[in-house]
Amino acid sequence: MNLLYLPLVGLFFVSAGLKADNDEYSFDTTEFEPKTFELTGYIEFEPEYAKANQEGTLYQLQYFGLPPEETLDQYTGTLELEGYYRKGNASLNFLAHSEIVWDNFGEEQDHKLYEGNFSYQARPGLVFDAGKKAMRWGKGYAWNPVAFVERAKDAGDPDLAREGYWVIAADWVKTFEGPLQTFAITTILLPTNDHINQDFGRTGHKNLAIKLYFLYRDVDIDLMYLTQGSFGSQVGMDFSKNLAPNFEIHGEFAYFNDISHRTVTQDCRTGKAVVDDEISYLLGLRYRTSSDITFLLEYYYNGRGNTLSQQQQFYRCVHIASETGDEDLLNQLPLNTDLDRGPFTKPNPMQKYVGFRTWWEEPWDMLYLTTALQIFYNVEDHSYSITPELLYEGFDDVEIRLRGTMPVGDTLTEWGEKPNQFKLEAQIRLFF
Repeated sequence: MNLLYLPLVGLFFVSAGLKADNDEYSFDTTEFEPKTFELTGYIEFEPEYAKANQEGTLYQLQYFGLPPEETLDQYTGTLELEGYYRKGNASLNFLAHSEIVWDNFGEEQDHKLYEGNFSYQARPGLVFDAGKKAMRWGKGYAWNPVAFVERAKDAGDPDLAREGYWVIAADWVKTFEGPLQTFAITTILLPTNDHINQDFGRTGHKNLAIKLYFLYRDVDIDLMYLTQGSFGSQVGMDFSKNLAPNFEIHGEFAYFNDISHRTVTQDCRTGKAVVDDEISYLLGLRYRTSSDITFLLEYYYNGRGNTLSQQQQFYRCVHIASETGDEDLLNQLPLNTDLDRGPFTKPNPMQKYVGFRTWWEEPWDMLYLTTALQIFYNVEDHSYSITPELLYEGFDDVEIRLRGTMPVGDTLTEWGEKPNQFKLEAQIRLFF
């Protein structure tokens, strides 16, 4: 036991003894028994104000052929419910997400079951799951090259819940005495067809994923493998290690077979896809000072991303289509109706990035307040975004978050082609 805790332990027994003089001491074990049923969640309202960047590619794609907009205002209402029902060694778990968005195009609703699975603990250390479940593979904060069986996280807000996939999974954990302290194996079967997991990859496959976990000499290590099926086979590993009590290093490495790169020809048509094997990796450092200031720095290389020349060629072609009003030319480009999933319009579509985030809990002893700053930098085109943030948690079950984002970059750069010149956001979240 840490000697620093001895005064607290002594104070506990003294206070317990004093109480026993006046009242018989009792210990209610039911307070520590797991609940049979629990339901939690939050309601959130998020207004956004953004100054339109009418020269940006993403603006021109969204508003092609429409009257120009000076501002891109948006209001989002979100309800998220999470709960479980537990009976013996079995449990039913769910996470539901609903949101309504009001913007320049009108109203849009989205209601999804993010997670809904049956879990059974056959014996200590062995658990089976069946249903919809979101995995969390990788040690990176903003990016995860080894996230083979999950949807991409939002690098700007990676803690947000994400929709899972329908899977059958098993987890087995074993602890040891010695340098190897823990070993675990996770196996996942993820089928794709016309009814489930249609957006994972090519349909008609039963994808098998395996993850091995080792805690060896205080180093966390994972080895991952995804069999060939909806994608080419994928192999990866990650690690994290505390170099000092407040200083951590983490990394990820992934190898991908048969990655298809979309291309754009000089006459602005979808070119022949280039198929090749690729690697991606991430290296990060996290340091926390004695004043509760945390610094996080990550470098991300994404071999599956677009080259600088291909990305800029796409931007050029969208500008030509916008200036000439040529919708046929626009339709010849490799686009997706959901721009966040398009090969050239999704977040961070290129290959080399640096992410930096710092946050300070209760600065200058200002209770319940956290200040933060986040910067993303595209190493290839030298564009970047800056996001300062304030988080206040001084009210019971209420969280207030204020953020501003400014993209900075020239024409034909990632952040220079964003749909806004700057964006201001407020999030008011009520937990229950």
